[in-house]
Amino acid sequence: MQEEIQKLFDTLASTPNGPEREAILTALLVQDGHGLHEDIVFELGLSGASNAVPAISKAVVIPFQELVRWGNLHEFQRKCAYALARIGTEESREALVVMTQSPDEHLRQYGEEGLSHWPMPYKGDKNS
Repeated sequence: MQEEIQKLFDTLASTPNGPEREAILTALLVQDGHGLHEDIVFELGLSGASNAVPAISKAVVIPFQELVRWGNLHEFQRKCAYALARIGTEESREALVVMTQSPDEHLRQYGEEGLSHWPMPYKGDKNS
């Protein structure tokens, strides 16, 4: 597994912004064994990567070892909610609604917070 993750990071280093990079980031987001989940979900949110919604929805409920060990799991979950709000599709809105129905109080709170900002324009958007 670690070799697979390293190959993805090696490929990522030479991949410019665009759909191929988003696909690599999406694959890395749901992998345990690295400590860059927060950076990855932030980049996916900034890019508005609508194809990343299923991976973000999956990752938000995974207790990644590094995030738990560092005490950053809740910060990551909140970043997932903001990435979904930034992506701004109906699918991302539905993912936030699902978060609001979670038995986990943190996920409920972050889902509600994300919905309150959905859709979240980025200052670099042409229409914002």
